[in-house]
Amino acid sequence: MPRNTCFCLWLILSACFAQTTTLRPEAAPAEDPQVRAEAVRLMERAVMLTAPVWPANEEFVNFRVLHSAAGESSEGSLKIGVRTPVNKRWEFTYGTYKFIRVQDGSELATYRSENAEPAALTSVRKLLPAFQGRFEPADLIRSIADATLDGRPARCIEFDTLKGDQQQSGQVCVDAQSGFLISVRLGDETIRQSAYFRFNNASLPGHIERWVGNEKLIEIDSRVVVRTEYPPEYFDYPLDAKIDNRCQEFHRAFADNTPQPEPKAQSNEAITVRLHGRVGKDGKPDALKVLDAARPDLAEEAVRVVSKWTFHPAMCVYRPATQEMDFEVTFKGW
Repeated sequence: MPRNTCFCLWLILSACFAQTTTLRPEAAPAEDPQVRAEAVRLMERAVMLTAPVWPANEEFVNFRVLHSAAGESSEGSLKIGVRTPVNKRWEFTYGTYKFIRVQDGSELATYRSENAEPAALTSVRKLLPAFQGRFEPADLIRSIADATLDGRPARCIEFDTLKGDQQQSGQVCVDAQSGFLISVRLGDETIRQSAYFRFNNASLPGHIERWVGNEKLIEIDSRVVVRTEYPPEYFDYPLDAKIDNRCQEFHRAFADNTPQPEPKAQSNEAITVRLHGRVGKDGKPDALKVLDAARPDLAEEAVRVVSKWTFHPAMCVYRPATQEMDFEVTFKGW
């Protein structure tokens, strides 16, 4: 089943530490409408090519974490089986962590070997099954140029993404012949997609990599097959599972008070740290983890900052509920 939707390019990349510069209004040049229209067309086509109709299917994923945290594994796997939209099975394994969930109608049976999912596994799940994004009105399209990537002709879009008073450069490259999206860079983070395979009425990348600068952090190999027949025990509830019911009327949590850190110095540079966790029924964030802690000093401070934020909790049929979500903390002059 699809797990990605189209978001602004700033949001969809799973970068946790993105270096940006403060934008001066006079520094933003005029944009060529024809260049922008072509950039939007190329991106929309790339998204369409990786948006299949999802029949009953089974997905197999193996991933490698090239710089795993101390004590964590360097490899993991995911397997997802879908018989109907309301009959599914998820199985994630990463080191000693095991997650199994079976959905049968509105009922969910979940087993977790540990309460918190490892950050590396969360990062991998956010990259699947394919990158999908779109250009927002605040994104400035600079140019489109012919290039060669991995020996194949490509068309690369240079752009700047704006968020508040921050500006970050980026590049999107699509295969000139197929139209597949093969590279997305935002700041110093890059997602690369290759080995596309046909699935139903579209195509999906069989290989995905995440880079920061010149360092590869994650590589993923995946395949999806149409499958209508499963073994009788495939959708049995796991042992020691916790039984819940899927919320039929869910309203997302929203922020009440989320102050950012005070700037430490006058600087044009800012660093954004992204975390994953949940907002509890009391509206307080918990189970916080930084995705890829490249700056441990800022990671610890980011957790401290977010832990003091408050939200109006999610609501399930008008009763407070927990919700998993991402959080962003921006450090200026740190």
